[in-house]
Amino acid sequence: MKKGSAVLTFILGISMALSACSSSSSSSTSSPSPSSSEAAATASAAPAKTGGSVTVAQASEPGNLNPLIYATTSDTNVTHMIFDSLVQPDAELKMVGDLAKSWDVSEDGLTYTFHLQENAKWHDGQPFTANDVAFTFTSMADARYDGGAYSRVQPVAGAEEFHSGKADSVSGIKVIDEHTISFTLTKPNASFLASLFIGVLPEHILKDVSPADWAKNDFNRNPIGTGPFKFVKWETGQYIEVAANPDYFGGAPKLDKIITRFGDANTMLAAFMNKEIDIVPVAADQVASIKTLDFADVKAANDLSVYYVGFNLLNPFFSDLKVRQALSYGTDKNLIVSSVIGEYGEVSDDLFPNAHWSHNPDVTKYPYDKAKAKQLLEEDGFKLNSKGFYEKDGKELKFSLNVPTGKPEREKTGVLLKQQWGEIGVNVEIISLDFSTLVTKLLPTGSDGKQRAVKADDYDAYILGFGVEADPDEYRSYFSSKFMPPNGYNFVSYSNPKMDELFEKELSQTNQDERTATFHEIGKILSDDIPWIPIYGQKTVFTANKRVQNFNPDFRGVSFDAKDWSVSE
Repeated sequence: MKKGSAVLTFILGISMALSACSSSSSSSTSSPSPSSSEAAATASAAPAKTGGSVTVAQASEPGNLNPLIYATTSDTNVTHMIFDSLVQPDAELKMVGDLAKSWDVSEDGLTYTFHLQENAKWHDGQPFTANDVAFTFTSMADARYDGGAYSRVQPVAGAEEFHSGKADSVSGIKVIDEHTISFTLTKPNASFLASLFIGVLPEHILKDVSPADWAKNDFNRNPIGTGPFKFVKWETGQYIEVAANPDYFGGAPKLDKIITRFGDANTMLAAFMNKEIDIVPVAADQVASIKTLDFADVKAANDLSVYYVGFNLLNPFFSDLKVRQALSYGTDKNLIVSSVIGEYGEVSDDLFPNAHWSHNPDVTKYPYDKAKAKQLLEEDGFKLNSKGFYEKDGKELKFSLNVPTGKPEREKTGVLLKQQWGEIGVNVEIISLDFSTLVTKLLPTGSDGKQRAVKADDYDAYILGFGVEADPDEYRSYFSSKFMPPNGYNFVSYSNPKMDELFEKELSQTNQDERTATFHEIGKILSDDIPWIPIYGQKTVFTANKRVQNFNPDFRGVSFDAKDWSVSE
C-alpha cells in the first residue's frame, strides 16, 4: 500500500497493535461488522439501484474454490464473495467482525471468545453455528490436512498434540453454545486474531470427507458458503458465475449476479473496450490509452505487495550465497520500475512492503553493479567459458526462470532480468507458463496425489508477488523451516534457526514497538540471506466501466466489497 506518509504508516501500526494484540481486559475488543450500522446509514442516505450484473476479468483461472486449500489471488477473488470469515481487515488493517459479531479477550490474553451472527445461513439453507467454526479450525490441525493453513491454528492449545496424533481433538477450541465459541492459546499471540481471516467451511457437507481428500472433492468446484453471493456455475477455461444471496445476514447484495472471466490479458482488455467486460486489470503502459475512453474509470489499488524472484535453495547454484548476491547486484531495479511500471511502481529492497509498519528501511541493499556481480562469481571459483557465460567445475551457470503469464509487467520483468543477468555472464532460460502450472511446481504432489516436499529438480527460480493480507506473521509460513511443503509455503526451502527463533518471538510480543523491531531484524536477515530478491512494489491498476458504482479495490482484493457494487443502467 503506497501511502507515502509516515503518519499513515504509524496509524496502520497502531491499528494492528489494537486489533491483533491481546487485550488487557475482558471487555469486548471487536468492531461491529461493516455490514451493520455503517451500511444501514449509507442505505438510508441514498437508496442504490438493485439488480443487474457485472463481469470481472482476471488473468488466471482459479485452482479450486475451497479457501483452505493453498488459496491464491485467483481463487480468493471468487471465494471472498462466497465465503465469510470470523473476522476481516478493514481498509486500515484493523480487524472487524464478519461471522463474529464481537469478541472478548481474557485478561491473560490467552482466551478469545467469539459471539457469532445468529441469522447467518449456509447457501443450502442450513443454519451456520459454532460447530462449523470448530470444524474448520480443527480440520486445519488434522495431520491429514495439507492445504497450507496449519500455521493459523498452531497457536491454539492442543493443536500440536492433535496434529501429531497424540490427541483426538484440539483442547483449546470449545463450542460454548450454537453461537459462541472460544479459542484458548498456549501463550499470547500477536497475530492470532488476524490469522482468523480465512473462509469458514460447512461441517454438514465436509465432516465425512478426510482433509486428505479435500483437494479432489467436488466441493472445490461446487462450493457452499455463507457469503453474499452463491456459486452458480464454473465453465472451465471461461468463467465462474455467482448469484446474489437474498438471505445474506449482512443484507442482500445490490447486484443479481457477478461473472468472473479468465483469459489472456490482451483479450480481456479488448473485451472491456467492446463493453463485454465491466472490470479488468490494466498494464501500466496501457493506462494512458484507457483514460481516453469516455466510459472508463481508472482506479489503482494499493496492495501492500512486493514482487520478487524466488530461488529453489536445493539447487546447487542457489545454495551458494555468493551466486544469489551476484544476481542481486546484477539486477537493475530502477530500470525495471521506470520502464515497466512507471508511476505505479517503486523499488523494493526489503521483502516487507515499503508502506507497512514491518518494513525496515535499513536492510542490506544491492545497488546495480555489474562489475561487483562478476567479481563475486569469480571469487567463488566461476570462470567465463567460450560462450561468455560463467561456469564452475564444468557446469555452466544456467537456470530456468519460471514466469507466470497473464500479468504483462511480470512478463516484461522476466525479459529484462534475462538480459541483465546475461550481461553478468549468467545463462537464463525463461519458461512462460500459466499460474496454476507454476503452483504445481512450487507445491508438488506425489504419485498418491498428496503434497510432498520440494526437490532440487522441481524448479530453479520464479517470479511472483507476495503481499500482507492482515498481519506480517503471514511471512512465517514462507520462511520458517517448520513450514516447508506439505506443511506450508516455504517452497524455496529456506532454513535459518535464527529466523525460526525470531518468528516465534514476534508472535509473543504484544508491545507494538518491540514487535516492529523484531520484524525489522527479520527483514535484515532476509536481505542478508536473499532467499528472494525483492524487486518492486506495484499498485494494481484496474479500469471499470462507469456503469459500475462503488467499485473500490484495495489490498484485500478486487471483489472484497462486491456486495456493495451496483450498476447505473
